Amino acid sequence: MRLVSTVALAVFLATSTTTEAFGPAQPLHATSAYGTGGSVITNNNNNHGMTMRIGTQDMKRKQRLNRILDANPTKETVQDVLLGAEMSTMIQKCSWKVRKNLIRKVQHQADRYELTVDPTFGVPPTQEEREAQSKVAGAERKAARAAEMQAAKEHVQAMKEARVQKRAESKAKTAAHLEKMKALKQSQKPPAKEEPTTTTIQKESPPEPVVAAEAVSEPAPAPAVEEPAPAPAASNAVTPKIIKELRDSTGAGMMDCKKALLETDGDMEAAAEYLRKKGLAKADKKASRVAAEGRIAFANENGKAVMVEVNCETDFVGKDSNFLEFAEKVATSALSLSDDNVESLLSQEVDGETLETTRQALVAKIGENIQVRRMASRGGSADTVVGGYVHMNSIGVLVELEGGDEQLCTDIAMHITAMNPPYAVPEDVPSEVLEKEKQILSAQALESGKPPEIVEKMVEGRIRKYLEEICLVSQAYVKDGDKTVGKLLEEKGAKMVGFTRIAVGEGIEKKEDDFAAEVAKMAGKPPPAPEASSPSPEVSKEDTKDEATPEPAKPSGGGAVTPKTIKALRDATGAGMMDAKKALLESNGDPELAAEYLRKKGLATADKKAARVAAEGKIAIANSGNKAVMVEINCETDFVAKDDNFLGFCDKVASAAVDVAGDSVTDLMSMEADGETLEATRQAMVAKIGENIQVRRMASRGGDGSTVGAYVHMNRLGVIVELEGGTKDLCIDIAMHIAAMNPPYATSDDVPAEVLEKEKEILTDQALQSGKPPEIVEKMVEGRIRKYLEEICLVSQSYVKDSDRTVGKLLEDNGAKIIGFTRLAVGEGIEKKTDDFAAEVAKMAGTKEPAPV
Repeated sequence: MRLVSTVALAVFLATSTTTEAFGPAQPLHATSAYGTGGSVITNNNNNHGMTMRIGTQDMKRKQRLNRILDANPTKETVQDVLLGAEMSTMIQKCSWKVRKNLIRKVQHQADRYELTVDPTFGVPPTQEEREAQSKVAGAERKAARAAEMQAAKEHVQAMKEARVQKRAESKAKTAAHLEKMKALKQSQKPPAKEEPTTTTIQKESPPEPVVAAEAVSEPAPAPAVEEPAPAPAASNAVTPKIIKELRDSTGAGMMDCKKALLETDGDMEAAAEYLRKKGLAKADKKASRVAAEGRIAFANENGKAVMVEVNCETDFVGKDSNFLEFAEKVATSALSLSDDNVESLLSQEVDGETLETTRQALVAKIGENIQVRRMASRGGSADTVVGGYVHMNSIGVLVELEGGDEQLCTDIAMHITAMNPPYAVPEDVPSEVLEKEKQILSAQALESGKPPEIVEKMVEGRIRKYLEEICLVSQAYVKDGDKTVGKLLEEKGAKMVGFTRIAVGEGIEKKEDDFAAEVAKMAGKPPPAPEASSPSPEVSKEDTKDEATPEPAKPSGGGAVTPKTIKALRDATGAGMMDAKKALLESNGDPELAAEYLRKKGLATADKKAARVAAEGKIAIANSGNKAVMVEINCETDFVAKDDNFLGFCDKVASAAVDVAGDSVTDLMSMEADGETLEATRQAMVAKIGENIQVRRMASRGGDGSTVGAYVHMNRLGVIVELEGGTKDLCIDIAMHIAAMNPPYATSDDVPAEVLEKEKEILTDQALQSGKPPEIVEKMVEGRIRKYLEEICLVSQSYVKDSDRTVGKLLEDNGAKIIGFTRLAVGEGIEKKTDDFAAEVAKMAGTKEPAPV
């Protein structure tokens, strides 16, 4: 039946025209079912019709062109209208399919009259042309905006001058009126001979207020109302303008400036001196407050380098421009000193005053205790080379070498910043430190039950390994784990002279808030005693008298072993709570002896193994040609993460990962090494060590025509950088920057549209709440979005090794372009178990656990 119907329809269509069958086609003017953005167009009235879904604007443009074509245009019409600039612009705005169709129709009409069509006719501009046009338009907008701002500024200035002139006229008018009133009162004053009569009248009846005032006053002329304080002379009047000038020159508060000017009769110099004396008193009061924040300032010149630690109370002030400028000024002045004496440094004169005076003025201005705590210098000799590095303004290192260059010094300083070696070479290690370590290692070895001759060899080997760990020259170089720092120096023909490392606030005891005591104080109760436990409710008062009340545990020769001291030892060693308490009791409360006790007993492990969460571990890297890989291998504790067997397994996994085509961990674990799969090796390692060990993830980069390099920071943070052009060292330098700054994206093109849209919404809401008009809000949001992109994109960030240029500028200077980067951190995204210290204390004391706040 369906076949018969189809055949009948075909015969019907063949024997009749479309117009006869369905009637003439009508143009569609209403919105289609597809919405306002598109319509189904059917036009059978002429040869230009076609059926397709197009936009309404494209439909209008097409109809406009078709109307001209339907009128059989003349040569003049084709030349002036169809080939004109307006028609070309209109066709450029169409979608590419419609644009192609319309250009073909115009070309057909031009061919009729043998007219030449410009190759750019109807073709939209390229990206470069649009950018050039945008720059020109932007420059014009910027110039217009600058002209508007200048006009507005001139208008505001004119209004201010008009207000000042009006205020001056008003004051002059008021002063003239007051003088007139004074003269009138003087003329109405009764003569002196009538004074007794006035006194008599005053006794008989209550006098008028003015008469009484005149009677009591002296014969000399005086104003009727006495002012509370004499104003300064007219030439030194205390006006808002001179208050602002004093604020700008001294940085003091507005009320302090006003008071100083009133105290000194409007004399600017005397007022500034008054504020300086007051600031000195403030500086003396604040000197006792703890200043453990701040920055390390660095300066170098003529082969000499210095570092200065300048402290303040809060990290907020540590970023203040006035504080940073003072720190730079101090560091620059320190270059001229021959020693590292801070008192000599502060006595140096800069800008006409000593640095100590400048410091006191800064204390008065900012309101915090600011101290120049210490300084260190190296170099100054023609036989040595010196360089330095400051990390995030908080850690500074100076390195001095025989031979080499300043860049080598800077690279080694960065290594010291990351690894913090206590000594440069084994010869620098004090003999008492080595002797103490030998005693600890011997005690550990003897407890294993080994014979004395074996113990002696074990201790010798462990001492060699200990020296490799604590000495700079034997440590693996952070930028190239295949060679040590000593090997690097040897390759560069240099020799280590020494280094100095300073960290902000190290050695300063910061104030620790006792949260429990604060809560008790707020509740009006006495603070809880440490580890004190009350008797059970079932015990009677008589029984309580006989029983000894539990007190904090006290060692035989030291202070009380409190939860605070136990927690400090736990944080330092990673030992369990009961082990830490026992160690403190055995060592008379001495934290250092307790730490040694734990090491001898082998109890200084990291965390308990109960949760079996593997959130510690190592990032291992490997390179082969222009390919680099990173692998994250996890274990349960950082103690195992330092085990030789675990580290050897990590290196084996990374080496095998180079031959894996993708980043699949399953494929990686099926690779064979030393006659067995990596999965079998992992299972054997778990059985041997007794912890959960997992190869969690891997990442690789590299390919034909690209340059790749990798960097691992402290075995816990790995970065691979891939560039187009450049060198491997450049990749490593940028990887170190990424490890420190952690930018989410490489370029602004990598930022997802939804992230930008969300940020725009937030910034727009913030700007609208300030009450600004919409056009100003739009400009504010544009500027803030540009700043936001500069912060989150790698290429626009300031380079950590040279803050005077961005990473993008560094790449440009080296003829390179960023392709991408990958950053992995050990344990990120893994939920770790958090110990409840308060609950553990309550459990030890046999009391009820505290309720959560």
